Amino acid sequence: MKNIKHCSCPCPHEWTQSAAFIPAWVRETPTPKVCPQPIHPVTPNPIFPNTATLPICYPLQLKKIGHETVLVTVSIPAESIITLPTDALEVKMIRKHLKITQSRFFNSVCSVPGIPPDTPKLFLGGFVRKDIQYSQVVRQTSTTVEGVIKDFVVDIPISCVIDLGKHLIYPPIHYDQQREYGFVRSTPLPSGSKDQMLSNDQTEFNVLNQQFYNPLPTCQVIYSQINEMDDALNRGSLLDGPFEEGSFRTLQEKMTILIQLKLTFPTRLNTNCSDHNDRYEDNQDEGYLPWEDNQTCILDRPDHDCKHNNKKLDYWLDLLIFLLKSFANTKKCR
Repeated sequence: MKNIKHCSCPCPHEWTQSAAFIPAWVRETPTPKVCPQPIHPVTPNPIFPNTATLPICYPLQLKKIGHETVLVTVSIPAESIITLPTDALEVKMIRKHLKITQSRFFNSVCSVPGIPPDTPKLFLGGFVRKDIQYSQVVRQTSTTVEGVIKDFVVDIPISCVIDLGKHLIYPPIHYDQQREYGFVRSTPLPSGSKDQMLSNDQTEFNVLNQQFYNPLPTCQVIYSQINEMDDALNRGSLLDGPFEEGSFRTLQEKMTILIQLKLTFPTRLNTNCSDHNDRYEDNQDEGYLPWEDNQTCILDRPDHDCKHNNKKLDYWLDLLIFLLKSFANTKKCR
């Protein structure tokens, strides 16, 4: 029996086909080089958010130091989780620098009747650059630990909205206006009567556009203070090392940032003392005097234009004038 498996001749039941026809222009076309897409590294450290609900920070001090200048002192809390690139035995040093990238003033706008007006806001944003120097374990024994110094830089984003309150009257906002106007045109009626139709000319479109360029205040950082606390989250003991030593890789940071800013406006600022006058009216039966309040007009200078409606002071002035006149009349009678 003939072994068909090793037979060199084609078998009658085997189907064969020649190579497919490939045009010459296809064979001459070079194969395109496909560049691999870059793989973006995923970092577990804090990133700058695209959208966020910003917290409201009330200033510790809001002081008017000039006709156009306001000194704002605010405290901003921040918290973040920092992951080091390698395990750390301990942190040697942390150097911090505050960077302000946004300081935008938002003035209050007129509200509708029955709705209380909003207060001016200052949007503040930036980051704290932290340079962390720590020691990484190289080898250890039961009584010794050997390591090298590593360096890691991370930016901690911060942002808040400072409520500037109602004490100061800032320059008003001028709004753009666009108004249409037209001209009268007489058109005869189609009925053939002598009367004419007087109306606005529909073939014209006339617009009056007004634009006001409201200036923004300038912001200058005067002083900053950062008080922080860093806590190791995943600290574990060293293998075959001293029992009291350990390494970690993740830090939880809490810090408060004290910032003092100077806002300079292009026009003069006034002081709003309506709140203090309201307190005087509410407390006039208790012997309350506006000048006894430490917060009254604290933002103003001695040459301010603020005028209090002191009914009690007017009463004592009228009484003093009456007594002087009575004393003068008594002296004349003698």
